[in-house]
Amino acid sequence: MTIPDTPVGTQAQWVIDEINAGEASSAGEVEARFDETALAELSADDLLAVFGELRTLGPWTVTSYEGDDAQAVAGISAGTTALDMSVAVSAAGRMTGLFFAEPAPERMPAADLDDLRTQVEDAGSVSLTVAEIGADAPALEIGTGGAHPIGSVFKLWVLLAVVDAVEAGALAWEDTVTIDAEVRSLPSGELQNLPDGTEVSVREAAEKMIAISDNTATDALMRAVGTDAVTAALAETDYSRLATDVPIPTTRALFWLGWGDESLAERWSAASGPAERAAVLDDLPDGVPPVSAVDPTQAAWTSGADWFATHADVVAVHAALQDRAATDAGAPLRDILSANPGVEFASAWDVVAYKGGSSVGVLAGSWVLESPGRPATVVVVTAASEDPGDLPALPTVFGFAQDAAALLGDGATG
Repeated sequence: MTIPDTPVGTQAQWVIDEINAGEASSAGEVEARFDETALAELSADDLLAVFGELRTLGPWTVTSYEGDDAQAVAGISAGTTALDMSVAVSAAGRMTGLFFAEPAPERMPAADLDDLRTQVEDAGSVSLTVAEIGADAPALEIGTGGAHPIGSVFKLWVLLAVVDAVEAGALAWEDTVTIDAEVRSLPSGELQNLPDGTEVSVREAAEKMIAISDNTATDALMRAVGTDAVTAALAETDYSRLATDVPIPTTRALFWLGWGDESLAERWSAASGPAERAAVLDDLPDGVPPVSAVDPTQAAWTSGADWFATHADVVAVHAALQDRAATDAGAPLRDILSANPGVEFASAWDVVAYKGGSSVGVLAGSWVLESPGRPATVVVVTAASEDPGDLPALPTVFGFAQDAAALLGDGATG
């Protein structure tokens, strides 16, 4: 089992290496891995003691892994001992949580669509949609309608703007974008670590934006195509909030609006349309807020600091990207969109596109699935909670999507 090279995956792999190491790391090395909020609960010495106890049982191997960019659960085993290792990271990529526990009872897949509906509704803050591309109505809808915070799922529209620019001849996949302070964001991602002036191809930036949700790659691409092009991509998919939710913020802007500047956050929350939103974005400070400002207990989406869309909006942008994938300009799209499938689905389905998103109190996933003899099918699941502690776990939320695909693939009807 290979742990993916995501912000949370990198930290999870470090923990595995630590509990398998011949020698313990120093307290300073441990402190560099953990957020201040986590170290307030357990000191570096406490953590080293836990790692030492686990080391005596090793070596440990990873038997399962489910996660997005910010949180994950890895099944680990040593001999007859099995544990679930839950890891969460901050926007800066430092661990905000690390928990070892006996494996939870395996989640029972929904027996039928009625059972699935009950499970989703009991989760309290989850909505689920399954829709065939081109169909007049979804095959399945559970949960509240309207717009939901979607986190990094918004990057699908950035990708659409990029391929539109390629088609128009304004950009090429081989062109480069430059990494500098104007586009450097906080993690997730890798490109924020590159020095000013580094050039990255448009193709590589797009790959990282989708596969590892690289925020700096996203902002570099948004600068390359321009704000108007991203708004045009939203418009061409009939985005439901075009009158109120444009221009959409970059990821760097979102960190300022969510956690970095209280007065800007208040203005953003009160902004009623494009002109007021643009004025707030024009007043953003340079750079990024300090990592310590990003509070993992403060859900910023409740004051409008996120990207919002209906499930139908997400279906529409996936449909547009699949359409573009059949063109010369969009030739790389299927490889870009399928590099990270998020989770595994029933064998009847192939994952041809995935984009997830998460923020404090927010979790979202979206997939395009294909099966012989069936239209391409989009699955969208979202969860949001004002109290981040009440947000259902990722395996639960994404498990609903897996169940829906399995049941509908077997011929169940919504």
